[in-house]
Amino acid sequence: MKKRDYQITVGNTGATIACRSDQTILQAAMGADIDYPFACASGNCGMCVSQLTSGKVSMLPRADSALSPEQAASGKTLACRAQPRSDLVVSWLGRGGR
Repeated sequence: MKKRDYQITVGNTGATIACRSDQTILQAAMGADIDYPFACASGNCGMCVSQLTSGKVSMLPRADSALSPEQAASGKTLACRAQPRSDLVVSWLGRGGR
């Protein structure tokens, strides 16, 4: 797959950042100095669970305990495992974010 750059708008901060198709949302956010909540960065803890308001992602392997199929079906994603496949709007749910 050819690498592409996508725009990610982080609803909690209003920032719009660039994210390559081979990066995760979390990697791009950290690279842009956004204090995105996370703990393991490997798809096991669920700390970075986020609401995908618009756009498409592909998911790297993760634990079902971190993001259930039902959560995924309702538009939730893990920032540490989600790679963009389009421009995105996403908001983390931790730290009181909605």
